[in-house]
Amino acid sequence: MIQDPDNLYIATIRANCDIDGKDILEIGCGKGRITRDLAKHARRVVATDPDPAALDIARATNGAVNLDYVYAPTGVPDLPPATFDVVMYTLSFHHVPEHEMLASLQAAAKLLRNGGAIVIVEPGDGGSFTETKERFGAGSGDETPARQAAILAMNGFDGWRVGDTVHFRTSFTFENDEDFLNSMLPGHLQQPADFVGGVRQFLDQYKNADGILLDADRRLNVLRQTS
Repeated sequence: MIQDPDNLYIATIRANCDIDGKDILEIGCGKGRITRDLAKHARRVVATDPDPAALDIARATNGAVNLDYVYAPTGVPDLPPATFDVVMYTLSFHHVPEHEMLASLQAAAKLLRNGGAIVIVEPGDGGSFTETKERFGAGSGDETPARQAAILAMNGFDGWRVGDTVHFRTSFTFENDEDFLNSMLPGHLQQPADFVGGVRQFLDQYKNADGILLDADRRLNVLRQTS
């Protein structure tokens, strides 16, 4: 799988928040796809994730000198206050348990210097990749309720203003059906044949000379303190 070959994540982030030469905390870096682009522009990036295996992959693929990886099982790491200029949730805020979302934002805010920003990149509503998650449970499955809870939590964060929602669409390229099935539906061998056949039939619509091209809507919000 090739994620975001056109680098739309970093282009959208930089168009809406100044990260150049800044100290950035990335919450939920996963395997480091966006981390590597952040490190090209930031002064320093501390990338965290609750999944040690994902962090190992991120470390192996990007060992930039201005980049540190931190295991953070509870989400926001325990670091000194006023350490960062930007805290970024990379497709991770909706994975925070709903009853902990406001506490997570409060913890993130404490790590910011005066004038700092919280950037939240979240899944959007449309796109063929999103449809595979909703119809077939691909990847992390249908995340609609969690995404809605994340929006409510952002807008309910007292003392912080949520900037306009910026929508963009990113793409995913898979070499073939097996690449998609192994990457996004690792348990497909235990599924009924008609289920797997339905997935293959869906993917047929999106095949081209380069493989299978799927896309997904994304949304970005920048939160800034109001006082």
